[in-house]
Amino acid sequence: MEKYQEKLTIKSYQTNQYGKASIVALFNVMLEAAWAHAQIMDWGYDDLKDHNLFWVLSRFYLQIEKYPAWQDELTLNTWSAGTDGMYAYREYIVEDSNGKIILKASSAWLILDMETRKIFRLSDYKATFPKRIEANACRNPKRIKPDAHLPNLSYFPVLFSELDINKHFNSVKYVERVLDDFGIDFLNENEPAELEVNYLKEAVPGDQIAVTRTLLSASESLNCLVRESDGVDLCVMRIAWRKRS
Repeated sequence: MEKYQEKLTIKSYQTNQYGKASIVALFNVMLEAAWAHAQIMDWGYDDLKDHNLFWVLSRFYLQIEKYPAWQDELTLNTWSAGTDGMYAYREYIVEDSNGKIILKASSAWLILDMETRKIFRLSDYKATFPKRIEANACRNPKRIKPDAHLPNLSYFPVLFSELDINKHFNSVKYVERVLDDFGIDFLNENEPAELEVNYLKEAVPGDQIAVTRTLLSASESLNCLVRESDGVDLCVMRIAWRKRS
């Protein structure tokens, strides 16, 4: 399968107070590479828009061996892992300047109709879309069952800065909201070693969203974003934590 490669340098605006790239910055870099490669392969944003369709991220799983630091030079490799007819799979590997793998990820995408928001089968869009191949970066993202939610959640509105080009809640903002909910003290002591997300529903302007949290163990959490108007889970997220080095 043809790979797409980018040479990257971690910028100051992509780092946290420790001078390390944030997980949100790394997430953004990978999604941008996915868009770029899809454009080259003629099934990108512009191609789908001409058919009144658009890509949405459905599931994402990443393992972070080491967070790169400010000014570190990286190589990002990504490739299509084909389709099972419904999902389009994509994998990623990020290497440091010595060729050591510091991050692995796997994702599953869907094509939706812009008007009906219904799933459009990839085979109906492009018969030549590659068939599913076995994952070799890391395991595929799995379905995660949401937790039971406590009453009296704290809801906050969708902000202008959280909207993407499709006018819905940006997929990376789901991650950002969950991480921020843990608070500065916890995040000063801990960092995600693994993160897995299932995106279930779109959030749009006017929605009020709350974050839930269930501790599965001392080093693993389960979180959901919940919409106030109908109590629907917008996403469910599992994070494996480790002590910050």
